[in-house]
Parts: sequence; structure tokens; C-alpha cells
Amino acid sequence: MTESTEAPRPLTSALRAIRRARGLRADEVASAMGLPLRTYRHFEAGCSQAQPERLRAFAQVTDCDYAALLLGAGGLDAALVLACADNKAATLAIAAIEGVHATLSTTFHTLTDADLAGAFDAARRRLQERALERSRARLRQPETPGAPLTPRQLECLRWAQAGKSSTDIGAILDISRRTVETHLAEACARLGVRTRIQAISVAIDLGLLSPLPP
Repeated sequence: MTESTEAPRPLTSALRAIRRARGLRADEVASAMGLPLRTYRHFEAGCSQAQPERLRAFAQVTDCDYAALLLGAGGLDAALVLACADNKAATLAIAAIEGVHATLSTTFHTLTDADLAGAFDAARRRLQERALERSRARLRQPETPGAPLTPRQLECLRWAQAGKSSTDIGAILDISRRTVETHLAEACARLGVRTRIQAISVAIDLGLLSPLPP
């Protein structure tokens, strides 16, 4: 008998944030996953089992990091799950470890925790330098993708950061959902990114948005 595991609340908030950042309604995701809306709502709210196949289906529908969702089901912080959503960091990290194992074959087990910690720390420092370089490049080129956003674009992005869907934002600002999506798409283009999640992250780096409190 398989032991049931309920989706922890941190995962629940990450699922909802990813869906809304994609501009999708619950019924749209439910339909794409082949689930009744009520079943999907229970899944997103953490009232049903965090089944791997259901998480995989959600990841495919929303084009996000499946490995991060699995780790989220095990207790990974929701903010980290959300940060991995677009760049597939967790999936890439696992693939990298699998690659090391395949290369070293039977000697993989001889690596110590100190060996692994040192390698991961070196990778962390390289990635940190790369991220800082990209942020500085955007600040040096204000007229290219990192150009300032219009007040309306920034307003829509701020509500998206708060987890509001396009429909919610339209109701708040008294504009149509299509207009909201146009503003958000233009914000993404100005910031040189593809998705709302990435746009929010870049806007925070540029000081256009304030990070949400933990």
C-alpha cells in the first residue's frame, strides 16, 4: 500500500504563483491536465496527494521545472521552487549530478561530502558572478532590453508579483484581460525576458520592484 503524501503549503503557494505568472486560470490548467476543476483545485490547495504524475502534468502544462516541484513536495522552500520555474535549475542540477555519476562510473561513491561541497561552492560563485555581470550590463544599457517600464506596465507587473492573474489585474485596474496581457508582454520584451516570473526577477534587480517580504 502506498503511503499518501499531502502537498505541503509551500508547494501549494508555488503552484498557484506559477499558474498565475503564466496568465492561466485554474480551469484552463485543469482542462489541460485532464482533471475536473474541483479535483484540480484540491490539488493546488494541497488537499490531495502530491502525486509525481500529477506534478509532471502540471509542469508540462505550465512549462516549469518538474524536479523543483518534486523537491517542493518534499519541503523545498516555495520561493526557491518559483525561482527554478523558468530556468529549470533543479532539473539541470540533477542532470549534472547524473552526468558526473555516468562519467565516474564505479568511482562516484569515492567522492566525499567535502569534495561535493567544494565543487558546488565553486559553481555557486561562478553563477553569482555571471548573474552580477548580467545585472550590471542591464544597468549600463538603459535604452536596450533593460529600458524603464511605463507606469502601466510596472503596475501590471507589480500585481503579477502579488500573485494576481491577468483577469484579476484587469478587474483591479478596470481594463480588459487582453490589455493586461499586452502590457505584461511588452514589459517582458523591454526587460529582455520571456515570462512574467523572469520579468519580476529582473525588475527587482533593477530596483523597479521591491522584493516581497519572506
